[in-house]
Amino acid sequence: MPRFQAFASARPVSQPPRGSALGTARHALVLTLWSAGWLAAMAATAATSVNPATWQPGTQWSLKLGPTAGADLGAESTTGPTTGAPAMTDAQGSLPWPRLLDLAETRAAANRAANAGAQAAAALSDQAHATAWLPQVDTSATASRTRLDTRLDGQGSDHNTQPSSEVRVSATQPLWRAADRATSRARQAQADRANWQARQARLSTAQQLSQAYLQAAEAAEQKRLLQAQQALLEAQLQINERRLQAGAGTILDVLETRTRLDQTRASVQDSETRRQSLALQIRKLCGQDVSLPLGLHSAMAHLPEIIPAPDEAMSLLLARNPQRRDAMAQTDSAAATLAARQAERWQPTVDATASWARDRQRDPADPDNTLHTRGTTVGVQVSWPLFTSGYQDGRTREAVALQTQAQAQLDDVNNEVSSRLRDDYQILSQARKAIQVQQEVETSATAAFEAVRKAFVAGMRTNLDLLNAQQQIYAARQNLVGARIQALSAQVGILAALDQLDSQHIAPLAAVIDDR
Repeated sequence: MPRFQAFASARPVSQPPRGSALGTARHALVLTLWSAGWLAAMAATAATSVNPATWQPGTQWSLKLGPTAGADLGAESTTGPTTGAPAMTDAQGSLPWPRLLDLAETRAAANRAANAGAQAAAALSDQAHATAWLPQVDTSATASRTRLDTRLDGQGSDHNTQPSSEVRVSATQPLWRAADRATSRARQAQADRANWQARQARLSTAQQLSQAYLQAAEAAEQKRLLQAQQALLEAQLQINERRLQAGAGTILDVLETRTRLDQTRASVQDSETRRQSLALQIRKLCGQDVSLPLGLHSAMAHLPEIIPAPDEAMSLLLARNPQRRDAMAQTDSAAATLAARQAERWQPTVDATASWARDRQRDPADPDNTLHTRGTTVGVQVSWPLFTSGYQDGRTREAVALQTQAQAQLDDVNNEVSSRLRDDYQILSQARKAIQVQQEVETSATAAFEAVRKAFVAGMRTNLDLLNAQQQIYAARQNLVGARIQALSAQVGILAALDQLDSQHIAPLAAVIDDR
């Protein structure tokens, strides 16, 4: 890991006699050199006072550069390498990325609603299949009591009660129901479509969660970078204030450093606000409170690649993409609906029927006798539409229009998902190039900072030049973090398009996130 060290030494300086011009000039020169060394030494020990009489040569000011943006600027090498800014305590015990995907799959309201819709569509498909193919058996029973009052002129009335009962069992077996069978196929296609819509809802939730999780990791890493920069600027501000008190610096150096420090503090607050907003979004998708990641692992300089080649992905897209499969199921349903409407116009409905009945009632001629009747009926029932006053013609035209619409939507979906997949691969390629470029920028910015630091110690560069050189390093690291997150997001989009965005496929990418 490259390091840049500034060595400075200081010896006790005797106070020259007052009024001596040569002694005053010598004192100013020594004080200037001492302040430059003090600036280098106090970058990491601003809070600790330094006794010039006991300060030994060899105090080092190090710039620690890592492959990622979590490194710290301004630490003494005598105390060992730094570990970056303090960790955010609210991320301790956070759930890993794959675990969050599993929680969202079962707890997200959109997923539960889509699953219920798929179950309802499957029930409708079963109903249509039973109507078209399966027999139907009904039974009925009736019991009645009839009272007859008979009255003749000049005579009394006669009361007669006649109880009766009947039990009937009937069965119907569809023999030919072309319209109902086509409707059954349409219902099955609609059930398939509901299943793909449920799958699409789960993938949409997983993609939203993954994007929010990656953005939270980016915000945490940016905050960690800004906190490291803030610590360095605070130390440098104290150094400039002491240089001003010693007469080696100017008020402009203090104001410039303080302004840069205030800007960094505001950026830290913005990053924290963004993290909290993303936490609410993740909570909504997971259905419970979750802790956010700490950032990115600095040890993983290269991102894992878990996606197939573009040509292979394009072939998998046609077979697995839920949005495309939903559109295909819609065209199948529209075609089956059109077949049902055409069958309703001219094809008959043929059913086999059978019934058994038993009737018992009192004989009206002989009230003391009871008549028992049993009957069995077997037959064929044919229903054929002859004239519907244009009703069936209208239904047929509607089905034709819906089929045309479904085919057009399928073509649009094919173009949309294909373009989106190509865009994701292009974004991934650009992100990889950006990662390489930002790494080179960080290296060159580090070299430039070393040159500016040496020139600053020699009095050839200003404090503003030093601040700008530091800012270039942190800007390169921040851009590097953004490029890495962009590459991860592109892979998430590709996995979602291929119906592979789940905890199993996402595990290699989760290793990049620091979720300790």
